[in-house]
Amino acid sequence: MSHPTAKSWTDPFGSNRLGLWLADRRDRKTGLMHRVAARWGWLKPMGERGKVVWIIAGAERDSVRLAVELLRAIRARRLDIRLVLTYEHEYPELLALLDDCDKTGWGYAPCDHPQATARVLQRFAPFGVVLVGTQVRPNLLAALAGRPHLLAVNVPGQVDFACERVYASNETATALANQAPVADMRAILVEAQVDPNFKSLVNGNAERHLWWLHGATPGYAGELAQVLFSRAPQDILFVSGERPQAAVICMSSWKREPPAGGSVMWVDDSKWLPGIAAAVTAAHLVRFDAAVLWQAMAGGAALSRAPGMRLPKAALTEAVAETADVAALWYSYRDAPIAARKHGDTARRLFWQERRLAESVSRELVERVFEW
Repeated sequence: MSHPTAKSWTDPFGSNRLGLWLADRRDRKTGLMHRVAARWGWLKPMGERGKVVWIIAGAERDSVRLAVELLRAIRARRLDIRLVLTYEHEYPELLALLDDCDKTGWGYAPCDHPQATARVLQRFAPFGVVLVGTQVRPNLLAALAGRPHLLAVNVPGQVDFACERVYASNETATALANQAPVADMRAILVEAQVDPNFKSLVNGNAERHLWWLHGATPGYAGELAQVLFSRAPQDILFVSGERPQAAVICMSSWKREPPAGGSVMWVDDSKWLPGIAAAVTAAHLVRFDAAVLWQAMAGGAALSRAPGMRLPKAALTEAVAETADVAALWYSYRDAPIAARKHGDTARRLFWQERRLAESVSRELVERVFEW
């Protein structure tokens, strides 16, 4: 499967000469010469000796986060090799985790122009390549053809190119051959053991329900809040994703005092999600997000999804029901809290099942690199 922006002139990592020239010009004007050098493949591994393993992440946070954790796991198992991580968007707080890794370099990825691809492969001479959470770009894919040590991890869509091993996170992301058991390694990254004090911090002495909505449009979130609070005026609604149109309390500036009943709390900092997942009665996903899905399931929330949303595994439908009327479902949970807890327990059980499988598959991947 080709990269979705492979030929776009706005893509600074693609192969369109106009787009690359504009990206170079913009970076030079802002003094980011290291990005220009990286774009054209002027990269070098850290250290002088040892095989090079190149880990390629994309632009999404999940991709870079998983790549960082895999790199750390490989480094703990193999001290002799040189590791290189490239990405298309920088997340300093994630990359800081690599500061204590020896013989490890990281930086922006090269573009997919044939000259840049040839140059970076000549300079890296990678013994192995690991794709993490991103579709490989066409010229790089062509240049990697025939290399024996190519791994694909959480690569979106069908893997229709030859790999030593494919680690898919989705049952629909089929491979031609050499596929490991389907498991989403992002489940390993979820914070599963959470301090239960968050709920009492929000509620204080009040007896009320907390709810969580993810991925809704600003208008939809405001409408749901209005309907919900018309019958449950003391409840609290957390909204992650876009900022709702309704008046909100931003979690980043929250004073950690119980909010007034009928408040909408906008989750503008993801660090709050583990606590929210463990505190709410139920959560609803309007837009699919794997990291949010696993976090909600780990927290034991009664979980639902928008009609037509596809889940990574068919078995998850047992815990994540479709509903078009979120308010009605949540009202039913207020009247039957035991039913909500039952759904939450199912979600938690399936999460731990996925996590154990993902840990097993991850160990296999690291052991495979150890054998290179």
